[in-house]
Amino acid sequence: MQKLEQCSLEVGAGNGGRREAQGTAPQNPRVAIPALVGVETWERFSYYGMQAIMAYYLYDTATGGGLGLATSTATALMGAYGSLVYLSTIAGGWIGDRVFGAERTLLAGAWVLVAGHLCLSLVPGAPGVAAGLVLVAVGSGALKTSALTMLGHVREPDDRRRDSDFQLFYLGINVGALAGPLLTGWLADRLGYHIGFGAAAVLMIAGLAHYYLHRRRLSDGWSRSIRPLVEQPTVAAPRRHIGVVAGCVAVLVAVLVAAAVSGVLALEHLATVMLALTVAATLGMFAQMLADRDLGRDERARVLAFVPLFVVSVAFWAILNQTFGALAVYADVRVDRMIGDFEVPAAWAQSLNPVFILLLSVPLAMLRTKLGAVGARGLRAPAAPTQTVLGAAVAGLGAWTLLLHTSTPAGAVPIAALVLAYGVITLGELHVGPVGMSTATALAPAKYTTRFSALFFMTMAIGTALAGVMSTSYDPASSTSEHSYFLTMGALAVGAAAVAAVFLPWINRVAR
Repeated sequence: MQKLEQCSLEVGAGNGGRREAQGTAPQNPRVAIPALVGVETWERFSYYGMQAIMAYYLYDTATGGGLGLATSTATALMGAYGSLVYLSTIAGGWIGDRVFGAERTLLAGAWVLVAGHLCLSLVPGAPGVAAGLVLVAVGSGALKTSALTMLGHVREPDDRRRDSDFQLFYLGINVGALAGPLLTGWLADRLGYHIGFGAAAVLMIAGLAHYYLHRRRLSDGWSRSIRPLVEQPTVAAPRRHIGVVAGCVAVLVAVLVAAAVSGVLALEHLATVMLALTVAATLGMFAQMLADRDLGRDERARVLAFVPLFVVSVAFWAILNQTFGALAVYADVRVDRMIGDFEVPAAWAQSLNPVFILLLSVPLAMLRTKLGAVGARGLRAPAAPTQTVLGAAVAGLGAWTLLLHTSTPAGAVPIAALVLAYGVITLGELHVGPVGMSTATALAPAKYTTRFSALFFMTMAIGTALAGVMSTSYDPASSTSEHSYFLTMGALAVGAAAVAAVFLPWINRVAR
């Protein structure tokens, strides 16, 4: 992913340099793919396990082991935290490109993530939450960007198997996302929230052990032209610049924490602040790339082509990331979770999304490979940008399925209704998430390989913050409010997809 002196000469040649630098695949992709998919699986296992019980910990009563916050404050905090995770991918991308290189950034992020989970488990009350969530966000941001960029070097840029690799990567993410909430949700119900947070730390340590077992073979598997892109910074930043950036970030974090602790910034407004920060950061990233004179005409066109896809992805993630906010409350308050004599833990509802991904990912990956390679009766899979737009529209329809039950009494919504909504939304995700990741790495200018991966994660940052802001208006006790809420959620995605569809002919042409 990152490069040293010999590769920076190739990058400086513009798009042609990019093709040359990325034009040699690793000698053994069968080692690279399991290593990268494996570490991301374990990271997601710990991350989603922690996140599944966090909202309940925040709004549960003190006697129940929680902090006793209002549900709207808890869901807004989850939106702000989730946005910080993806905002941290900018820092992770910069560190990977300019300081450590991708692989060392991945490992550093993983250890910071472990420290965050331990804070949540061992430090009681608000201090543990504040320190733990910041560390988890920073560590996850660094790890995710580096893993994605490394995976982007496993195949040739024009190799159609890239989409299937990213589909498998997405499959690994969702193995962790399925198992994490099941384990921590069960532990939190029976042994307390802090035991659940401690389990997340153990799971991340297991993920690190898995990666270190593969590390030597993985390093040996990269070809000579690819290894510097993965193990070294693209263009090493001067130490003075590193110090300035680190200082600015530290001051910003300190100001936000102090404002929240002192009460100057109300907790329920943190999501709005994060939304403003992520939008500003995104505009800055696009502006920097478009103003860079080192970019060739084709590279600049690819950056512009990503803008409509960026907007569509934001609308999608604003729906999906309700999972840890408004939809978590919906599962807890509105749904009848009794199956016989067993009450399903509310946190387990967050495993519905990965269940559907596990069921559908491999068949879709095989179908894409078949249609892309030989076609079936002359058919071909839609281009990646087209799949992204269609996926967002489908997710909007999934949100609208919940409109059928807005008049149902509290605790009486059939669990099948929630299953249906997640199933439709997940079908949309499979055409936005993995395909969007692949498209981002394919469109990335050579000079900004890792930071373009971070730009994809910024769609999640803005979408998650937007989900947190929207969730403050969700009132499960009012059928009128709930109807307006789900109607707006669906309209956001369907409307964004309709606008982006106008630009699809041009986007597909540029992407080719």
